[in-house]
Amino acid sequence: MTKKNKPNFTFRVIKNGRTIDRCQTHSRRRFYNRIRSINWRNGVEKVYLRVSYGKGLDAFGKITNFHNDGTYETEKDLFFALSAFAEDI
Repeated sequence: MTKKNKPNFTFRVIKNGRTIDRCQTHSRRRFYNRIRSINWRNGVEKVYLRVSYGKGLDAFGKITNFHNDGTYETEKDLFFALSAFAEDI
């Protein structure tokens, strides 16, 4: 798998309406280590998660960026979504 085909993982930790931590990487190991280090007991409101898979042809024949994203308020929901987003990679 070349770097061009690797998915791009991104998260943003939001506290009091401001981003206090973020990570964007192609490395799954680095991403999982960083996302596990989020201190949920420190007043984190929510975490925005995005997994980008790259460009491809959609059903209409147009080149489109494919991704999954969402905002999660609990650690359990975040890891459940991450496992669903990264299932096929």
